[in-house]
Amino acid sequence: MRNISGWKKALMLLLCVAFSFSAGPILAATDTVEEQEPKYKVVTRPTERFLMQRQRTVPSKDKLSANSIVGVTMGLDTNPLFNSNKKSDGYVQETAGMDFKYPLNDFKYGPMGSYFGFNMMNVNYFRINDVNMLDGNAYAGIEQGLFDMFTLSVGYGFEGLWFSHDTNGTFIGNEVNTSIKHKITKRIYQKVTYRFLGRDYTGRKARLANGNKGSKLRVDTRNLVEHELGFFPTDITKLRMTNQVYFNDSNDEYYDYYDYLNYRLGFSIIQYFNPKFYTITGFYYQLRNYDSRLCSDKYVVQKDKQYTVTTSLMYDLTKNISAFVNYSYTENQSNEPLERYTDNLYTAGVYYMF
Repeated sequence: MRNISGWKKALMLLLCVAFSFSAGPILAATDTVEEQEPKYKVVTRPTERFLMQRQRTVPSKDKLSANSIVGVTMGLDTNPLFNSNKKSDGYVQETAGMDFKYPLNDFKYGPMGSYFGFNMMNVNYFRINDVNMLDGNAYAGIEQGLFDMFTLSVGYGFEGLWFSHDTNGTFIGNEVNTSIKHKITKRIYQKVTYRFLGRDYTGRKARLANGNKGSKLRVDTRNLVEHELGFFPTDITKLRMTNQVYFNDSNDEYYDYYDYLNYRLGFSIIQYFNPKFYTITGFYYQLRNYDSRLCSDKYVVQKDKQYTVTTSLMYDLTKNISAFVNYSYTENQSNEPLERYTDNLYTAGVYYMF
């Protein structure tokens, strides 16, 4: 049996376009030791539609709810490789996924429910094939409602990311997470999340302290803490702010090349013009301080600042079909000249939810 509502469809749009940290193709920029470090880019930005829901609630009815989504996106990317040699290219992206929720029990202080699902995304550029990728992930968790104000959850996620032309970026990832959501008022909520992630790079050897490749594959671990604050001043305006901090630790010993502290701040707003037509606008700032990675001049440690502005127009053609157009601008400022770049992304697409 299915119990499909508008905010669940909105949740599926988020889940299928952006899960964990794999919301788009990876950009490979050549570093100072002639290896490629994967960098994430969001190809399709209208993921913030999930703000339609004020709080994800634990299912309270004795039946399974299910949602599915398929979509196609086409776009023009002015800098697919995220480097100073800007070469534009077009791409096509296909998305598919399913999301399920099932109630487990009703306790004295609130209901307990489960959630699980999977999604897949395939991205192919026309000429610059290094960023072509297939991303698949699955997830599951349990949520417990408390006093109609709090929701506790624990979950697990699995991800497999494969690059057909750049095996250096291919990895298998595992994640465990826990969060607590607080419904402050009917129009304000906050959520605190902790995640521990591990990524095994199946096609890349970890380097030794002298820069030579060792016998072990590269493995990264990440401890992440995030705070999310949502505010709904009116029924047609949705606001969200996120603060995220994580530390990435790798077994690559050469200059602790992949060890860094990352901070990300994001603001987003959804504004409705009518029930079918709305806009999504966001601003994101990221600061990354590497532990020991030296710049090409070998005198200072690398530090990056990245700014992203994005805006989307979305229109619900029917109850199940939504179309959108999107523009995103990204600028990376760094004391490493090879890591200074800008990127413009123009996209359009359609989603079918059922």
